[in-house]
Amino acid sequence: MTPDTHTVRARWARVQANLRAEGVDAMVVVKPQNTFYLSGYTPMIYSHPVLVVLPAEGEPVFVLHALRAHSSRKVSAITDIRPYGRWAKEIGPDHWWQVLAEVMAERGLTEARIGIEGEFLPYNYQRRLAETLPAATFTDTGRALMRARYVKDAAELESLRVASEIADAGMDAALEAVAARRSEVEVASAAMRTMQEVWSSLYPDRLAMDFGNLEGGVFNALWSYSLIGDRVPMNSAPPTARRPVDGEIQWTVIWTAIDGMHAENERSVAVGRLPAERQRAFEALLAIREEVQPYLRPGLSCAEVYEAARESYVRHGYGDYLPGRIGHGLGLGPHEQPSLGPHDDLVLAPGMALTFEPNLRIPSFGGLQHSDSLVITEDGHEFLTHTRRDLIQV
Repeated sequence: MTPDTHTVRARWARVQANLRAEGVDAMVVVKPQNTFYLSGYTPMIYSHPVLVVLPAEGEPVFVLHALRAHSSRKVSAITDIRPYGRWAKEIGPDHWWQVLAEVMAERGLTEARIGIEGEFLPYNYQRRLAETLPAATFTDTGRALMRARYVKDAAELESLRVASEIADAGMDAALEAVAARRSEVEVASAAMRTMQEVWSSLYPDRLAMDFGNLEGGVFNALWSYSLIGDRVPMNSAPPTARRPVDGEIQWTVIWTAIDGMHAENERSVAVGRLPAERQRAFEALLAIREEVQPYLRPGLSCAEVYEAARESYVRHGYGDYLPGRIGHGLGLGPHEQPSLGPHDDLVLAPGMALTFEPNLRIPSFGGLQHSDSLVITEDGHEFLTHTRRDLIQV
C-alpha cells in the first residue's frame, strides 16, 4: 500500500518550506528513501538512477529509466514523469543528466541555487550535476529534507503500527524457540516464518519491502537474527548453529519494514539460572530503562534524554559501559536521524518515531538489550511494540 496523493503533496509542501527557508531554488533528490517519500513510488530494484527534481515552488518532476515509466505512471503521485533510455516503445534521451538539463532549462533553474543530499550523493553524481548545470550553485540540503521526515504523517504511522505488530508476532515465536533451547539460526528462522505467515494472512495488501540499490532490491523485509552469550557484542552478525547453555543470555533482533516504514523489536532472554554478575546486570538495565523512560516526551532534546541515561548508568554502577546512544530514529530507514545520543540537540516533538534501547555490552559474558519502537505523543510517548519488557527467563 502506497501513500495517497494528498499525503504526498503535503510532504512536498513541508520540504519546499524548508528549502525556501534556506534560500534554495530547487533540490535534486536521488536517495531511494527520499525519492519514495516524495513520490510514493519505488522501482524496488534501483538498477538505474532515479531522481526527483523538487522546486521550492511548484510541482516536482520524476526522472527515471524507461524501464520504470509504465509502473511509475500507475503508482507515483508525481505526474510529470520524464524517462531516459529505452525499453520497448518507451524511448527517451540516453542519460538521466540529459533529461535533467531539459527539466532545469524549462523551469528556469539553470543558474539557480540547487540543493543536493550531501551525506549521500556519490562523487560521480556530483560531477555530472556540475557538468550539466555549470552556472548553478550547489548546496547540501539533505537535512532540510530529513527535517520534514522527522515527524511522521498518518500514513507512515499506520504502516509503522503494522510493522510493529508483525515484529511482535515474530518475537513471540522467537521467545518460544529460545525456551526450547533452539540454535541462533533456528530462533531467527522461527521468527521469520511467523512474520511471513502474519503478513500473508492479515496484511497481504501491504508491501513488506525495503529500499534497494544499483545492484539489487529488497522485496521482503521481515528479518531476524539471534546471538548467544559472547557473540552478542558482535551486534550485527549472521546467526549460527550455536545453541545456548544454562546461564547464558540470548539476544534476538527483529526488523520489519511495511510500506517502507521500519519497526524494531529486540529482546534478551536469560536461559536458565543466571550467574550473579549477569543477573545483576540484567536487573540494572531494566532499572535504567524504567528511570529514563519518562524523559521520552516532547520538549526535551535527544541529548537531554541521553544525559538522563548517563546519570542512571553511573548510579547503577555501569558508567564504564555507557553506550554511544540509547536509541535512534525510525522511518523509511531502520536507523535514521535523530540519535538519542550526547551530541544531538534535536528537540523531541509529537509524531517522531524512535527506538528505545539502553543496553550493556560486557566482555566477561556478552551483553543484553531490550529495544522497542515508539512514537512521541502530545504528553509523552506510546510504545508500538508490546513484547514483555521484564527479565525474561526460560
